[in-house]
Amino acid sequence: MTAINVPCPVCKTQLKLPNTSLVGKKARCPKCDNRFVISVPQTLEVAPVDELPVLPLAPQSGRGARWVPDQLQTGSGAPPHQASAFSLGNPAPFSQAPDTTAAGFGFPGLAEPAAAIGTTTAAATTSVLQRTRGRKGSLSPKARYITAAGTALLLVVIGIVSVQAFRGPAKPAAEKQPVKENIAYQQEKAAQVASNESAEDLSPTSGKPIPLDYLPFTPHVILHLRPEELWAKDPAKTEFLAMLGDLGTWLAAQIETRTRHLPKDIAELTIALNFGARLTPPDVAMVVRLREQPTHQDLVKQFGRMRPDPTVEVYEAADYSFLVVDSQTFVVAPLLMAEELHEAKNSEATPSPDMEPLLQESDRTRHISLLFDLPILDSHREDAFIPELRTAADKVLFWFGDQIETVSFSMHLDKHFFVETLLRQSTSSTPVKTQRFMQVRLDRLAEEVLGMVQRMDPSTVSSRQIIGRFPAMLQAFNVGTTAHAGPGYARLVTLLPQHAAANLAAGTLLTWNQSLLTNFDEPKITKGSGTAIPDKLADRLKMKVLVDFRRTPLQEAFGYIGESIKTDVLIDGDALKGAGFTQNMPQTLDLGEVTALEAINGILEKYAQERDPLVLIVDEKNKKLLLSTKVKSEADGLKPFDTKKQ
Repeated sequence: MTAINVPCPVCKTQLKLPNTSLVGKKARCPKCDNRFVISVPQTLEVAPVDELPVLPLAPQSGRGARWVPDQLQTGSGAPPHQASAFSLGNPAPFSQAPDTTAAGFGFPGLAEPAAAIGTTTAAATTSVLQRTRGRKGSLSPKARYITAAGTALLLVVIGIVSVQAFRGPAKPAAEKQPVKENIAYQQEKAAQVASNESAEDLSPTSGKPIPLDYLPFTPHVILHLRPEELWAKDPAKTEFLAMLGDLGTWLAAQIETRTRHLPKDIAELTIALNFGARLTPPDVAMVVRLREQPTHQDLVKQFGRMRPDPTVEVYEAADYSFLVVDSQTFVVAPLLMAEELHEAKNSEATPSPDMEPLLQESDRTRHISLLFDLPILDSHREDAFIPELRTAADKVLFWFGDQIETVSFSMHLDKHFFVETLLRQSTSSTPVKTQRFMQVRLDRLAEEVLGMVQRMDPSTVSSRQIIGRFPAMLQAFNVGTTAHAGPGYARLVTLLPQHAAANLAAGTLLTWNQSLLTNFDEPKITKGSGTAIPDKLADRLKMKVLVDFRRTPLQEAFGYIGESIKTDVLIDGDALKGAGFTQNMPQTLDLGEVTALEAINGILEKYAQERDPLVLIVDEKNKKLLLSTKVKSEADGLKPFDTKKQ
C-alpha cells in the first residue's frame, strides 16, 4: 500500500494520505480551510510504506470504548528522537531528514548530548500539543483562537519594528509653546490696584475695623459714631450738627435716653439693628464705650436692678436691659434680651457674609460710619421707615440698583470733608462693573435731583435758596469723587472743603423734608408768565439762576448758567490761553438766586483789572454766548456785551 499526495484545488497545498482508501470522500485543506472531494491525481508520488509511520485518522470503533492519550506510532525500529521530530510536523521520511545533531554539523563527540536535548525538547513540545488537542487529535477551538491571536500580535510587533526601522530614529517631541501673556489685561489690573491703593492713601484715619463685640444678635444695619468728637466745641462740627436740624436733635435724644449718658461723654458708640418678622419693629442694641471711667455705684444707679446671676452683671430697668462688660464698656438692648446679653459677654456677633468684607475695610476712628445690607433693608422698609419717609426711601434704595448687596458709607470732618463709600456687588456683577455703574449714576444724580427740585415749592425763602442750590452741591460732590475697583468691592472717595459738609447736610435734609410734602404726580404749576424761553438772548440773560460755586471750574460754571437759560455758551480757548487764563480756573461765588447776567458779571469782575480782561459776546443771530478776551474780540471784529447793564 503506497502513500499519495493530493493537491488542494485552491491553494495547491499537498495533502499526504497513507493510501487510496479515502478517494471519493470530502477533505478539508489545513491551510485555506477549503473543502473538496479527494480524487486520485494523475501522477502519484509513492513512498515506501515501511518508511512512513501512519497515524489513524479516527479512533477505531468497537465496544467498551475508552479514551487513550494520543501516542505517536513510531514503528518498532524507529529511534525516539526521530519520532519526536515527526510529531512536530516534519513530512519527510526519517531517511531523508536533515542531520540536526552536533556531529552532523561537524562537531564530533557532541552527538549524544545533542540527541538527548532534542529528545527532551520534542517530548515537552509533544506534551503541550497533547494538552491543546481534542479527542480526535486536532487543535481545540480555544487553542486555535489563542494561536491566531498570538500570530496576529507577533505580526503587528514585527510591522511596528519594521516601520520604525524604515523611518529611522524618532524625532524629539516639539516643545510646548508657552501661553502668550495678555499684556494689556495685566497693565489694566495693575492700574486698578495702583488706583485703589492711592485712594486708600487719601484716608485721614487709619484705625482698626469696627468691632461687633457683645452684640446679642446678627446686625443688619450698623451705625458707628464718635460722639465725643462730633459733639465737641468745634465750629465745623457744630455747624454740621446744627444743619442736621431735627435729625441731629432726635439722634442726641435717643443716645441720652438709651445709654443714660450725654453724647459728649461717650468716646465710641456702635448702634446695631436686627430685623425679625415682617411688620414688626427691629431690635436695637448699643455698645457704649465711655470717655471716662465712672464709679460702679453710678452704673448701678443708672441701670436699675441686677439679675440674680452674680457671674454676669446684667441689669434690668423699666425699658431696657444693660450688660456691664467692664468699668467703661456696657451694652444696651431691649428688655426681653437679658438672656441674650448674658451669652454675648464672651462672644462676638457674626455679620452676614456679604457685610463681612466691608466690615473688615471699615475704620472705627472715623466720625460717622454706616453699613447696611441692602436687600434686607429693602424687604423691611415698612419696618425701618415711617410711612412719610417710605416714598423717599424707596427712591434712595432703587438708586443703588440690583447690582449691589451691601453698602458702607463713612465720613470724617477734620481739616477736609472726607467721604468714602464701599459697594459690594451681587454675584451677577464684578467690582469693575459696579465702579462704572456708580460713575454713571453719580453723573446723572444732579440732573435727576434738579428735576425733583423744580417741582418743589418751599414755603420760606431760605429753604428755597438752599434747596435750589442742592443740585449744584451734588454736582460739586460728583466732581470731587473718584471711583476705584477694589478686591471684591467698588470704592468711591470724595474729598471736599470742610464747610461742604454743613452745606450738603442742610441741602439733603431740607430737600428730603420738602420731598415729603411734594406730590410728584401732579403737574408743576408755575407762577408768573410761565416757563417759556424768551427769543432774544438779552431777555434770557434776565432769567433767574441759583449761584453757589465752590471752586467750580470756569467752563462748568458757564455751562451751568447756559443750561439754566437754555442757551449754548462757547469759550474761546485760544483767546484765554493768549491772555494767560485757563478753562479750569476755580470759581467761588455765592450770590443766591440772581439773573444770569449778574452771575456772569460776578465772574468777569474778578478779571476786570487784568491786562487782557474777559468779555462776553452775545450772538443774537446764532443764539449763542461767547466768552473771549478784549484783545481777541477786537481782532475778530466782535463787540463785547456790557454785563454791568441790568
